Amino acid sequence: MIQTHNLSRTFGARLGLAPLTLAFERQRVTVLLGPSGCGKSTLLRLLIGLLQPDSGSVEIDGVRLGPDTVSALRHRTGYVIQDGGLFPHLSARDNITLLARHLHWESDRISERLASVTALAGIDPRLLDQYPSTLSGGERQRVGIARALLLDPPLLLCDEPLSALDPITRSGLQQELRDLFDALGKTVIWVTHDLHEAAMLAHDIVLMRDGGLVQRGSITDLLDSPADPFVTQFIRAQRGWLPGGGR
Repeated sequence: MIQTHNLSRTFGARLGLAPLTLAFERQRVTVLLGPSGCGKSTLLRLLIGLLQPDSGSVEIDGVRLGPDTVSALRHRTGYVIQDGGLFPHLSARDNITLLARHLHWESDRISERLASVTALAGIDPRLLDQYPSTLSGGERQRVGIARALLLDPPLLLCDEPLSALDPITRSGLQQELRDLFDALGKTVIWVTHDLHEAAMLAHDIVLMRDGGLVQRGSITDLLDSPADPFVTQFIRAQRGWLPGGGR
């Protein structure tokens, strides 16, 4: 569904992403994994057009991402960030329906879709008239997920959306999202530095370091056939993680 061709980005003298050519398969969850500053969020922002590459290109369903196509491609992409990325002056309802209202959907269509995504994201309908400051971290994240799903996009880009949550809330949402992704058949690219989360969600893991690709494969591939000593080092550093539970 997505193809990058020699995609790269620098920030002054600092390398953000080395020239990278990757394909992301349709209806699969690909996790971009690695330590802070490895380039995973930079790659995600390049995929949605929030950053412009120094070189290379992005194609989504054969359409090259550029100034004349970015708006239409974003309407086919759900984007989820930490803490939901909600507008504080809008209610949960208005946050979720913002883009549909911007696109002038009919009110009945919005109400029907709102009810559907509220149920999918596990949101108590009584919370829809509350503002983000009155919601818990988990509730805000559910609202952010519902907003990303509202237009029923085929592609979801998720930039460490659960990293700010407490361990119990995070674990519960990981399980729910895994089931949700399987049920909806979306193409998902998920950014995290957490190995357990990657193993829980991913069909495919892209492990990154210093703006480049270290190894790509399943969690079993990384555990049993590390391509580089860094792979083993990264796994051992997360001592609380135990094998099992991956796809």
